[in-house]
Amino acid sequence: MKKLSFRVFALCLSLILAIISVPLATAAAASIKVTVNGQSLGTDVDPVVVNGVTLVPYSSLVTKIGGTLSLDNKTKKLTVKRNGTTVQLTIGSSQAVVNGKTVDIGAKVITKNGRTLVPFRFLGTAFGLWVNWDAASKTASIETKRTITHAMGQTTLTSVPKRVVVLVNGVVDISLTLGVKPVGAVESWVQQPWYDYLSADMVGVTNLGSELQPNLEAIVALKPDLIIGAKTRHEKIYDQLSKIAPTIYVSQLFEWKDNLQLAAKALNKESVANDFMNKWNKQVADIKSKLGSKANSEVSIVRFYDDGTARIYITGFAGSILDEVGLNRPKSQRDTNKTFIDLDSQEQIPLMNGDIIFDITSSNHGGDEFKTQAEWKKNPLWNNLTAVKKDKYYQVNDVTWNLSGGATAAKMMLDDLYFYLDL
Repeated sequence: MKKLSFRVFALCLSLILAIISVPLATAAAASIKVTVNGQSLGTDVDPVVVNGVTLVPYSSLVTKIGGTLSLDNKTKKLTVKRNGTTVQLTIGSSQAVVNGKTVDIGAKVITKNGRTLVPFRFLGTAFGLWVNWDAASKTASIETKRTITHAMGQTTLTSVPKRVVVLVNGVVDISLTLGVKPVGAVESWVQQPWYDYLSADMVGVTNLGSELQPNLEAIVALKPDLIIGAKTRHEKIYDQLSKIAPTIYVSQLFEWKDNLQLAAKALNKESVANDFMNKWNKQVADIKSKLGSKANSEVSIVRFYDDGTARIYITGFAGSILDEVGLNRPKSQRDTNKTFIDLDSQEQIPLMNGDIIFDITSSNHGGDEFKTQAEWKKNPLWNNLTAVKKDKYYQVNDVTWNLSGGATAAKMMLDDLYFYLDL
């Protein structure tokens, strides 16, 4: 009798769970919205989520994005054509054939109420569309073109770029951070052609020469579909570049967060950029929580030059990161209207004073910078600096702390702070 009662109870529980689970799954799917170029996509079948992958009705989307669709009922194959791209899908398969090449699409193609549903994000990969997911509003959005507002105005792209040329050191780093390998890029300031920390991912990339004077003929030969430059570097050649391919410019070389977002928007990598920034914010918060009394330390950033002079950086790439984690600067270095303070004489060494000094001297002028550094360090005024007395003077990686100016370089600088600050 006890066994029978238990079986009855188990059967009832299973039925209850089944009844509950169906409405919940339906509600979750029904709450998903799909927009194409900002307009809501009306369908007679709701999108569904399978193992974290959003699947949407295909026939409705194909029409909206300007494609054509045909179905072979015998083989269960769908063929979609748009702007020279042909995609073949098979119901029940998680693979597709794009222009003759087999690719994985993330989930199986399914049918629901007579409609075929395919992985939403696959559309972007196959047809060069901008595809994004907004978790807060549960909205899957698709754009067949995108207008990018940048330092020189606006540029409209008609497909997600695949052949990208990058003319800014910091954006070379950023493009790789986003998972996009450029077809051509300007060479690094040191460790040429590419900074050591980037070189493994830059194999096969065409060297376009100096950031100050990129090789236009080489750019033309690459047949790019997007060029990324900087107003402060390339303003005079914007019209020439725009005739080669759609061109966008960053406003500032070292505003890496803004540059990351600009590149991500153009390259359909906003989710990658958001993930990077979420991790960044957590690491910044962790450093702040661990600083304790060290947050009261005054930190200087200095650099020596080949002409016998030196410089104190107030803002800029490294300075902005130190500010973000909550480290103080010496009183004489708190003028937010200045990016740096030039020191023309060794008599000005006391202006470098701080509890900690980070030295970002680089060898990009042939190494004579280090001769200047050695000369200044012989001066008795140098030994009177607080950081020098406390053995808190550090020569750090000039590439990741200054020259690169990219997102991965910024992350590497944060990692360095854990080490140098004993966090």
